[in-house]
Amino acid sequence: MSANSCSEALRIIGSDLEYRGIKTFFLRCHDNLFVVEGGYQSPPAVTPITLHYASEDIEQLECKVRERNDYLSAPRNFLSLSQIFWAIGTYVTAKDSCLLTVSNTSSTEALPIIRMEYETVHGVRCVEDVTGSAIYELSVSAYKMRGTSSFESIRYTCFSHLQGNS
Repeated sequence: MSANSCSEALRIIGSDLEYRGIKTFFLRCHDNLFVVEGGYQSPPAVTPITLHYASEDIEQLECKVRERNDYLSAPRNFLSLSQIFWAIGTYVTAKDSCLLTVSNTSSTEALPIIRMEYETVHGVRCVEDVTGSAIYELSVSAYKMRGTSSFESIRYTCFSHLQGNS
């Protein structure tokens, strides 16, 4: 799956999870298959359902989103699952890495935490937690950078390990 299509697939999956009312998630990526263990209660709730998204499923969901005109007409909510998933896909792609998992199962009522695990082109597995306002900042930064090839020109102030050139 290409980098852009991975980010778009994540956006569409996030949109579907929002539509279904899923609040807790653990998403695993396997080539062209995404598996989500999710739940209807806020984290750290149990995740009683499992959803599988193959390429064909994502294409069908994309058509439904377009029919509802959700993505194009809605104002940007940078804390929506669709925006967060898209931003994470964009961020990981900009690092020339492959996303393995995304979850919010470590979150609490007071502190939202998105954990992402990815593998670099050199085979190194990395785990990053994005918390609180940094989740919003990641989504806004990805939105501002859409159409460009990397995140290198953005300086992240909330998490030092993401700092690029000023």
